[in-house]
Order: sequence, then C-alpha cells, then structure tokens
Amino acid sequence: MSIYIGNRLVSSNDFTVTSEMVPPRSWNPSPLVEQAVRARGYVDAVDLSDNLLAIARLSPVVGAFFIRQVGMEPIVQINLRDRNRMGIQSDLMGLAALGVKNITILGGYPAKIGTEPNAKEVYDLETMELVRYVRRFVDEGKLFDNTVMEEAPEMTIGVVENIAGKPVKELIDRLEAKIDAGANFVRTQLVFDIELLEEWMEEARRRGLQERSYIMASILPLRDADHVDAVLKIPGIAIPNKIIKRIKEADSPDEGMKMVVELIHKLRTIDGIRGIHIRPLGGMDRYVSSIVKEAGLMNRKQEKVEEYAS
Repeated sequence: MSIYIGNRLVSSNDFTVTSEMVPPRSWNPSPLVEQAVRARGYVDAVDLSDNLLAIARLSPVVGAFFIRQVGMEPIVQINLRDRNRMGIQSDLMGLAALGVKNITILGGYPAKIGTEPNAKEVYDLETMELVRYVRRFVDEGKLFDNTVMEEAPEMTIGVVENIAGKPVKELIDRLEAKIDAGANFVRTQLVFDIELLEEWMEEARRRGLQERSYIMASILPLRDADHVDAVLKIPGIAIPNKIIKRIKEADSPDEGMKMVVELIHKLRTIDGIRGIHIRPLGGMDRYVSSIVKEAGLMNRKQEKVEEYAS
C-alpha cells in the first residue's frame, strides 16, 4: 500500500517526496498557502501538522482546504492528545468531504512541553485502536459505532514510528502491529544516524513489512548551532555528536542543507525505503526546493514545475 497523489495510489517503484508544513498561530491561512505554493512542483504532497509541539495552531483540516485550492495534495495529521472519538469522526468525515485522501495518526507530544502545560490530554483511543477504526471507516464505510455511511471514502492511513529508544525487536513489533491494524504508510521519526535506520530496516525487511506498507524516512535540515540546541529539546530526538559538531562549527544553513542532501543519497540505497519526508522546522522551509534539486529528485517532477511556471 502507499499514499494517494491526486486520484492514484503511488506505485511501489516511485520514490516519493513529502514536506511538513506547520499551520500558523493565527486564523489567517496566508502563510500556509504561501509555503505550499513555494513547495508546489517540488514535493508530491504536504503534511499538515496538528498542534505541533503541543502549541495551538490553525486547524489542519481547515488548512487542507486551502492547500487543495493551490493544487497541492495534503496529508493531514490527527493527534490523539487533543480530541476524543467523536471529534475524530467529525474530522474524518470533514476531510473526506473535502476530498482529502491521506491522514497520519499519531499520539502527539505531551501538553506540558507546549504553551498550555495545564491542558487536559484526551487520549480517548490508543494509536492501534484508531488505526483499526479508520480502517473500517475506509473499507466498510462504517463510523465507530457501526453506523453505515452512504458511501465509503477513499483514504490512506499513515503512522509515525521511532527507530531508536528501545531494542529493535520491540520497535518493529510495534510497527508490525500498526500495519496489522491497517496502516498503509509509515514515516520514521527524524533520521540523523543512518546506521540506526539500517538496523531498523533490516528487521522490518526480515518480516516482510516493506512489502505491506510504504516506508518513508523523515529528515530535518539543521540551520545552525541554536537550531541544533532547540531540536535536541524535542522528546525522542537524538543527534550523533559528529553531526552536532559539524553543524556548530559551520554555523550556517548551507552546511545543514549539504548534510541533509548527503543523507538523502544514503537513504535511497536502503532497500525498502520508498521516500523521504522533509521536516523543515525552524524556518528552513525556504530550502525545501533547493534540497529536492540538489538531491537529484527533480527528474520526475520537472514537468510539474514547468507546468506551474507557465
């Protein structure tokens, strides 16, 4: 399985490129739309985060509406921290009504790290439960209480997986359980250590999981020393010392871009990695097009760029 780009599912032979976009802390969607226009033709789809880092932002469901207006394919995150099963079903039906065909289910960072540390976390459902419910929503057209809708929507289900922090077997056990529950595509947490990913993928391949899901590696271009320090404060993120040293010594976004292009070349050699997800957090969104071009990923996108430029 894979993800929808337009009205077709991406082929397992395609190398897909997506980019994350963080909705603004405002009702005005203009910054999001402008960012989408800059990425248009360079990435296959854009991922709209859902109150990233536990900070209240414009709804990604609303953002998806505007993203589609400028010809981009949205992937909408649904976090379990902020809504119960009734709110989730409303969002799913709303997304289907808008023609959104890709979602990503994730837990969400703890509220205590964000701007509302006293906010009550919901977690009405666990990730695996929600994947099962959404699988039935898509395959059988059923709401969570078994009410049958007039028509089942077209939609793929994505999840996010850690590649570190626990023994590889435990990590892949969880990945396999999500795929068994109905996940179509998987994005890793941020990759800085290629050896960790290779070990993780080796176990995934041993179980044949790369044949059952579309696996993409997430990457982040580091801007400078301050950006490194900020990223290290994000729960679950680890950066090898040699990379920290390299970025801090250069203290330039150009070095971060060079490093991430090198990483993409290595990722493309790993059997089972079907694409990359660029997370240009910290003001690095203006580098997305350059990263795609420098990494040699433009060949199959050139016609799109020329079409939009004409």
